[in-house]
Amino acid sequence: MNDDAILTPPRVCGRADVRLSHQLMRQHRACRVDLCVWKAAAYYTLVAAGHLAPQTLTPREPAAARGIHFPPLDAQPPVCGGPPIRTLREVLDRLSELALPLTDSNGSAIHGN
Repeated sequence: MNDDAILTPPRVCGRADVRLSHQLMRQHRACRVDLCVWKAAAYYTLVAAGHLAPQTLTPREPAAARGIHFPPLDAQPPVCGGPPIRTLREVLDRLSELALPLTDSNGSAIHGN
């Protein structure tokens, strides 16, 4: 990517429907603006109409300002209600071993019947 590139949001025409945009934002609340064309259209319509102000801070900045600990970017996500990460890794290692061809004590492949 070129460091000199300037990214601008798409322009919204004057015929955009603000009420429909509010409805689409509710219907697509689980979607991300950068991955859902419907939510993106609604988002940029509401921004252009002055009904929504784009976020200017990352979630880490307000947390830091309030003294709230924010996990580091390379931290592993917590596993809630599941087995510990170590157990999952052990299971994956065992499954990998099962995927390998069986060999006898001489290192020769054992073929199943």
